Amino acid sequence: MNLWAPVTIGNLELDNRLIMLATHLNYCDENGIVTDRLVEFYRERARHGPGLIIVGGCYTEHLGMSTPTMIGISKDEHIEGLRRLTDTIHSYNVPVAAQLYHAGRYAHSMVLGQQSVSASEVKCRLTRETPRELSLDEISETINNFGVAAKRAKIAGFDSVEIIGSAGYLINQFLAKATNKRTDVYGGNFESRSRFPLEIVECVRKSVGSNFPILYRMSGEDFVPDGFTLNDNKKLAPKLVEKGVDCLDVTGGWHETRVPQITMNIPRGGYTYLAEGIASVVDVPVVACNRINSVTLAERILSRGKVQLVGMSRGFLADPALPTKAQSGQHLLTCPCIACNQGCLDKVFMIEPVTCTLNPLTGFELERKLGPPGAGKIAVVGGGAAGMESARVLRLRGFDVLLYEQSNRLGGLLNLAAKVPGRGEFAAYISYMERELNHLEVDTRLNEQASVDKLVEEDLDCVLVASGTVAGAPAIDGVEMSHVTSAYDAISLGLDNLGDVVIIGGGALGCYTALYLASHASSVQIFDSDEAIGVDLGRSTRWVILKGLQEKGVQTHTNAEVTEIDSDYISVLFNGYHRRISATTVVLATRPQPHDRLLKRLAKTSLRTEVVGSAKKSMNLLEVIHHAYKLANSLQI
Repeated sequence: MNLWAPVTIGNLELDNRLIMLATHLNYCDENGIVTDRLVEFYRERARHGPGLIIVGGCYTEHLGMSTPTMIGISKDEHIEGLRRLTDTIHSYNVPVAAQLYHAGRYAHSMVLGQQSVSASEVKCRLTRETPRELSLDEISETINNFGVAAKRAKIAGFDSVEIIGSAGYLINQFLAKATNKRTDVYGGNFESRSRFPLEIVECVRKSVGSNFPILYRMSGEDFVPDGFTLNDNKKLAPKLVEKGVDCLDVTGGWHETRVPQITMNIPRGGYTYLAEGIASVVDVPVVACNRINSVTLAERILSRGKVQLVGMSRGFLADPALPTKAQSGQHLLTCPCIACNQGCLDKVFMIEPVTCTLNPLTGFELERKLGPPGAGKIAVVGGGAAGMESARVLRLRGFDVLLYEQSNRLGGLLNLAAKVPGRGEFAAYISYMERELNHLEVDTRLNEQASVDKLVEEDLDCVLVASGTVAGAPAIDGVEMSHVTSAYDAISLGLDNLGDVVIIGGGALGCYTALYLASHASSVQIFDSDEAIGVDLGRSTRWVILKGLQEKGVQTHTNAEVTEIDSDYISVLFNGYHRRISATTVVLATRPQPHDRLLKRLAKTSLRTEVVGSAKKSMNLLEVIHHAYKLANSLQI
């Protein structure tokens, strides 16, 4: 089965089998009205021709809204903006569906201005609030609102609708025993708990007519105690089809699931089996999704002949041109999604507009255009994330670029991060950038240190210093001892037989180091003076990292100030009391410092110098890449 072969959903013809899935963006105004930002985001994706774009979630009523800036379809006043959006997407001959959304207990009272609603009054792990139970009359009204919203979608020019019955939202809350404690017709046995989604499908079908395609997004497995299993969903899926669903879009898990779903440690395509399981019991097209970030993987999934379509969301954030590049034989030049979640899911949880760590244009299609053509010779010193992105953008603008990297490979500290268990996707970004810079004919000089004399001899117009950071050494007695090393060296040198390891510093660097060293040591402990471990990790990733530390037996200690390092132990201040902790190896994972030695030397020359990335100040990967893009794109010679 070919990814680029046509397929039909109901009577809707798709030119290919690659679907851009609904993506929560937070680009609307506070009334859910479509903005120019949203339109331009989808214009950029539509012009590269996915088979179908699903827009959403689009909240069907006020109580269904999880953030104030998500897309509204709950009022007639939303139609005009939605029509502008569908017209834009249709101008590229791409069909578009609206995802009909109700958050249920996943909505915050702070956002709603009132208590959220659900099947039953069961406290929500995600919001830490307890919803109120919907009455029978309210259930009827909620179902009707799905139907009215579907009718609005049809009026606004959408070619289809998708009902979201996944991720732990309202429909899941009715299906699962965990959240449905009702004793009326909507609670109790499987049939009664399934009544709510089936009635929604019936209502939507009645509202849009027999020839308007309906998709349904389902959690193939809830991965929560007393949630729906794959076997449960195999029973539900044919009933949905019988009521009028034309296509099933199968994902996995809820937002509160303690089984990782879309983080970096999940193997690519790891949940495809859920879609294939559903496909075995229905005769309508099924969409596989979750951690699918390349056309190669998509084609491999389709080749098994079990599902008919493949869906991606974050892949289109990282590179809107994914379909074009694939069909023109340039798929190796596609910027991959590395599932870091810094620019997407973490932003959603903070109720901020979505972007992409690796693609600084995502969400900024209106503001960030490639700068004016440039002429001149620029050296970029440092081949980490900041240096690679700077070189890429400068070369796109037409500058002659020399990229200096003192090691034998580009990537900088990302090479170390990629060695950490579950963090291997960082290597995919490095490989992509190596190919991209080679394609752009950037003069890359590996194993070459950029000295001041060398840079002066090159007759440069500007030097961008992207030298990153060096390990920080805290002011603790004993840091100079032979059994003390930095986190950078502990990973890069592949140290083994480390005995009892103590890591000083419990931020992201300390956590990653502990994950790596856990299989190289007798024991690993992390000490941090803060009140929590991993506070600089994104919300969607932090719990996964902490879970990994626990599984590997790493002990973590907070409010613990290390005051001294001796040959066999460290001294730690806990709540005013000192304790000695045995330590064969001590690893320093405190905040790194800017590597500014070259910068200080260049300041004594007449060379124009700019600083980019973490060499300027402490930044995470998203901040580094976006800073590099903006500086390189605005640079004038």
